[in-house]
Amino acid sequence: MKYPTNLALLACSLALALTAVSTPVAAEGVSFTPRATLAFSSYKFTQTERPGALPASINGGVFPEVKFDVVFQILGIGGTFFKDGYYLDLSASQSADEEDSFEFAPMNFTETFKGDRTDTNITFGRKILDNRGTLFLGYKTGKSQAKGDQGQRLVFEEKGFFVGGNYSWPVMQGSVVTLNIAYAKLDGDLTEDVTNPGFIQITQDNGLPPLDINASSDATGLSYSLGFASRLTDTMSYSIAYEIKNYTFDNVKDDDPTVIASDQFEEKFKGLNLALFFQF
Repeated sequence: MKYPTNLALLACSLALALTAVSTPVAAEGVSFTPRATLAFSSYKFTQTERPGALPASINGGVFPEVKFDVVFQILGIGGTFFKDGYYLDLSASQSADEEDSFEFAPMNFTETFKGDRTDTNITFGRKILDNRGTLFLGYKTGKSQAKGDQGQRLVFEEKGFFVGGNYSWPVMQGSVVTLNIAYAKLDGDLTEDVTNPGFIQITQDNGLPPLDINASSDATGLSYSLGFASRLTDTMSYSIAYEIKNYTFDNVKDDDPTVIASDQFEEKFKGLNLALFFQF
């Protein structure tokens, strides 16, 4: 698999960042722990059916459910500043390109989509319960985009705040198991360009609005993770975690009130996250 240019740049940035932090942070009482991450995430974006978007003679007038269902390989960088029981965490990640296909049998139509995923997070937290627990709040952004080999394009962007907490249990010398739960309130924007001449001609000939979507929505959702962390050396630790996220976007409103959009968008993530932490 060939990784996109921005993923290669992210890897270069990771190397530069880890080199830069080899010099201790100068601010008194502040420590900094950088990390590198590798994740394998099953990602599914679903757009529900659109009744009435097509003429009744084709599939009963229903434009079918659209899915982008792939397993992303994701590289990430991040770092955490600590002081007096408080912390500030920053992270960014970028996936490689993956492919999935959309098929619509009534029109003998198949298109292969290739897309990727980017995410950024900023989190502020406070250690509690003898430093075994944490309460936190933060802000996240995410962008999934895919382009078809026949010109169609889909871009879904989300942003919003989250709150949560975690608790760790020591399980052996220098190792812990951590349960993490977070609740998010997000805004989602979907842009979908339908450029296939067949679809354009059918909607125009039947006096229907275009199939393009430029819609906003909002969501609430939960994420969970269960992880194990331990030391490798005096200056390096690792963690491995299984994470689940599920966000359902409702209240879909298109910029064009005549467009028949989906009632709901949904994102699901399930995957394994590996991280290396560096202490200097």
